[in-house]
Amino acid sequence: MNVLARKKTTRWLEGKILEIIPTDGRLRYKVGFEKGRKIVSGHHIALNCTPKVEELEVGCRVVIKCGATLSNFFSGILAELPNRKNRMRFLVFADDHTPHYVGLPKLRKVFRPLKNPLDDIPDGAHKDFLKVYLESLPFPPQTSYRVGQMLNAEFEGVQQKCEVVEIDSSLIRVVFQKDQHKELLYRGSMRLEHMINMRNMQLKRDSKIL
Repeated sequence: MNVLARKKTTRWLEGKILEIIPTDGRLRYKVGFEKGRKIVSGHHIALNCTPKVEELEVGCRVVIKCGATLSNFFSGILAELPNRKNRMRFLVFADDHTPHYVGLPKLRKVFRPLKNPLDDIPDGAHKDFLKVYLESLPFPPQTSYRVGQMLNAEFEGVQQKCEVVEIDSSLIRVVFQKDQHKELLYRGSMRLEHMINMRNMQLKRDSKIL
């Protein structure tokens, strides 16, 4: 059976199931890659075939193909289903903290996800963001921007000035003034100074209520 399997923390590769191994009441899978083999759990495998739209829901664990290279597969959390506003695409928050809009052909569903998909993500700011995002559905907080607007966003642990050069539904592409590199950011990302200020204001309001 052809699958995608996790070879490293954020990197998934194409492979083939060589053996199914019962272990303590659970099944593990020996996967052969072009170079090497690895035994993985069901939540680190995705069937290498296009899923049906009705099988997907916001919050489920998926693997996406990114970039032109065939071996660029990354796991993530499905954040948006296709709609008119996002031009009928899926929004995925990848485990490397990057957001991606993809079409159905570039998306794979994890075979046997954990009961709580977030348990497969290391503790930290990204996991905290995802938890808040999913809890705030169907109206997660976002900020609005326009092309040419200057704002501050975190890069290398410091808030830095950048300019919005493109708006793509829930994402913005910014260019950082310091080194001119570009990044796609979710409009509700906690890397954005505006979102940090909104959160702090909400915490203050909540503390007054208590």
